[in-house]
Amino acid sequence: MRAEDVASVFALQFPEAELRGLERLKGGVSAEVYRADLRMPDGAGQSVVFRAAGKSGLGGAQEYDLLAALHVAGVPTPRPICFDDSRSRVEAPYVLMAFVDGAPEIPPERADERIPLMAQALAAIHELPTVSLPPLPPRVDPLPELLAFLPAGAAWQSVRDLCGSLGVTKFSGAPVLLHGDFWPQNLIWRDGRIAAILDWEDAALGDPLSDLASALLELKYLFEDRLAHRFEAAYRRHLPVDARRLALWQIYVAAAAQHFMGAWGLEPSREDRMRRTALRQIREAAEILGGGAAGPEQPDIAAQEKCGGAPEPPLGSSETH
Repeated sequence: MRAEDVASVFALQFPEAELRGLERLKGGVSAEVYRADLRMPDGAGQSVVFRAAGKSGLGGAQEYDLLAALHVAGVPTPRPICFDDSRSRVEAPYVLMAFVDGAPEIPPERADERIPLMAQALAAIHELPTVSLPPLPPRVDPLPELLAFLPAGAAWQSVRDLCGSLGVTKFSGAPVLLHGDFWPQNLIWRDGRIAAILDWEDAALGDPLSDLASALLELKYLFEDRLAHRFEAAYRRHLPVDARRLALWQIYVAAAAQHFMGAWGLEPSREDRMRRTALRQIREAAEILGGGAAGPEQPDIAAQEKCGGAPEPPLGSSETH
């Protein structure tokens, strides 16, 4: 996508404004994002974000409708401005939203104080009434996809057998709003608080522990395990957690991550570190799920191929263990 085409979007949507600056923002692999600094007719400055609809997840219209509903509900999200799927200026549908000033990082020296605030924000998302939300895809059962994502090979057969022996794994509780990609880089911090939660394209309705499992893995990538445990403990102060069902989702998100991360364009050493973290999480979660040692011992699994797996008894409930 060319910057001049993106600039023409702002000329279309803000015909009376002067474009003072256009910058492509760093982000994920799924969407192109730009910030435009505008001078409005009254002389006031306004910064607006252009986000092209990604090739996966929610479509642009769904994401816009969700942002609008969340903004009205008081969830800290960027204010949506418009959605356009005409493709008259750029080749993809896009959403324009207000720019939220702040920083998307958690400095290591601030992690202990910010991790509980992050957990509180995720719990608040899971407690939000869903009646006014637009239709969203379900996310209620880690099987059978989990089996397709587990690494292949004899070293992982015990995990595959464990997961394959489970009974009902579909979530039977009331579906809640899921962010789908809740990690520090999707949070904007200002004055020690979360000013905005970004990137809702993977939102769904379903089992809150899928969101918790994903956030825990992301925190293990960025920080030591201690802070991931601190996040889980903080989340438990707001909502109940079934330890075995969380373990099942932890196997799922880690297996999916190591299966797909080769396509994320990561620097090789970073990919290797993240892959090892994901594989370690599969082993550790399998032990919890099986009530004992269920994962492979400690072969050099980082270099092994990606593929299949699974866990045990009815895990569809949302009881606290």
